[in-house]
Amino acid sequence: MEVAILFGMVIALLAVGVPIAVALGLSSTLFLLVLSDSSLASVAQSLYQAMAGHYTLLAIPFFILASSFMSTGGVARRIIDFAIAIIGHVRGGLAIAGVLACMLFAALSGSSPATVVAVGSIVIAGMVKSGYTKDFAAGVICNAGTLGILIPPSIVMVVYASATDVSVGRMFLAGVIPGLLAGFMLMVTIYVIARVKNLPKGEWQGFEQVFSTILDASWGLFLMVVILGGIYGGVFTPTEAAAIASVYAFIVSIFIYRDMGPLKGRSWLPEAEADLGLLGLRVWGFTLVTFILYAIGCFMMGAPMWFAFAAAGTFFVVALVLAKLIAKAVPAGNGMQVATGAVLILGVLPMLYAVYSVLTSDVAILFVIVQVIGAVFILLLPPSVFVFSLVRGAQRLEVSGGGYAESLMVGGKNLLRANAENVIFAIPAVFHRDTKHTLLEAGKLTIMLMFIIANALILKHVLTDEQIPQHITEVMLAAGLGPITFLIIVNIILLIGGQFMEPSGLIVIVAPLVFPIAIQLGIDPIHLGIIMVVNMEIGMITPPVGLNLFVTSGVANMPMMRVVRAALPFLAVLFVFLIMVTYIPWLSTMLPTTFMGPEIITN
Repeated sequence: MEVAILFGMVIALLAVGVPIAVALGLSSTLFLLVLSDSSLASVAQSLYQAMAGHYTLLAIPFFILASSFMSTGGVARRIIDFAIAIIGHVRGGLAIAGVLACMLFAALSGSSPATVVAVGSIVIAGMVKSGYTKDFAAGVICNAGTLGILIPPSIVMVVYASATDVSVGRMFLAGVIPGLLAGFMLMVTIYVIARVKNLPKGEWQGFEQVFSTILDASWGLFLMVVILGGIYGGVFTPTEAAAIASVYAFIVSIFIYRDMGPLKGRSWLPEAEADLGLLGLRVWGFTLVTFILYAIGCFMMGAPMWFAFAAAGTFFVVALVLAKLIAKAVPAGNGMQVATGAVLILGVLPMLYAVYSVLTSDVAILFVIVQVIGAVFILLLPPSVFVFSLVRGAQRLEVSGGGYAESLMVGGKNLLRANAENVIFAIPAVFHRDTKHTLLEAGKLTIMLMFIIANALILKHVLTDEQIPQHITEVMLAAGLGPITFLIIVNIILLIGGQFMEPSGLIVIVAPLVFPIAIQLGIDPIHLGIIMVVNMEIGMITPPVGLNLFVTSGVANMPMMRVVRAALPFLAVLFVFLIMVTYIPWLSTMLPTTFMGPEIITN
């Protein structure tokens, strides 16, 4: 009876428009004061110590800060250009590219609203200009933006891991296959609609444009490697990964992309020398990046630093020769042939050797697949990007009418100038108004989210003190409830709750209630976590409190109900996806179980 009163107070306060955090905290406080033996002092102590022991929540402010820098720093625009270059030439390609851009940005931000704002503010206008209806564009981005909390790293996954004491690393791995599957399902749906409605398609821009856009977006996309590679490589914990990601995002936005801060508007190459110096800049720049990467590797592995100098020197010699050959071949019309041969030697052959070694080894099929994919991304993609970026540089050099040696001089000179500017403006960049604004916005969002979580943890404290999870577990098990029926009930509760509550607060409340039952029924806790995250995805695009609906409405300048109608066709796809995730457990558990072992529950 007391529990019914507690949840009745929460619902009543929400119904009259009280903010979620206040409704949770006030209901819990009144319950503790009136219907329990707790004193006001214990209530204050509960609020003050709400975060105690939940150290993984420290990752949230850092992920939010990294997302803020990436959203402000023009990363989304470069990712969108890359997605359009890859898939924009097919029917409905711009919409599909929007989904791909959302997937990539989701892997950087961990937030659905941030993904919708960053990608939607560019893609929706572009789709309308290309002949799509605004409703279709808004529906695509509103739904694709929900992938922000499913594709790792995810703030909601961090909250679930904190609420249930499961591994954040396993949760991140578990989100990879479902995230890719959800994005693929949305893309297929868009393609079918595009074929039926004869939606516009773009022009194929060539491999030079594809690899050029990859190069432009690579600094932002490398954040995925920093976060996930660092965690699964055992270099740092998820919380440390979030902190490093925020610093990396600051450096990329301020000093490399220069889309904000004191260096905004200062290009790495002056406009008058942009064509002439691009090839030389890329030769010197790739050499510098090679040295930095090897130097970091030597430092982490305890190897002598001369190895980094030797690697960079070798790379520089290869780059000089290759750039010279391409610079000569482009005016003769043989640039692509030389580039293809270079990719074959530098990328394809090493990749084939690595793939052959993997296929002939005695390892599980999943490891084979992962290692083959890794060989493509590590051994083939970087040489391809490097070689075709030299082709683009050589084409620009031909336009300028300059020579190769002159390009090297101009590129090297501007690389030194730009890095000198980075050193000079390093301290001012920290105190620049753009940095302050980004920190302020990230702080506001962090405070709002943490206040919701803190008040939800008070409600969790009440439920634990009253032994509500244990009572519910006993009742459901006594009723002979099976795993299938239980998961149906969980989905219904989360789908209804997701319409009215912010995902993090809802998970903090519901997860401790259903977690013990799931364990008793033999349901994998990681599988349960992904089910909850997918339900939160759907909750973010269902009224009346679907956050993505409000964000899309603001970005697209459309009425809220019009956005709801636009999102409905794709919402049906997410419901099908929810059923698949719920009743095909290996979608969620295969990667974490294979690479990290099963989750061990100790309490």
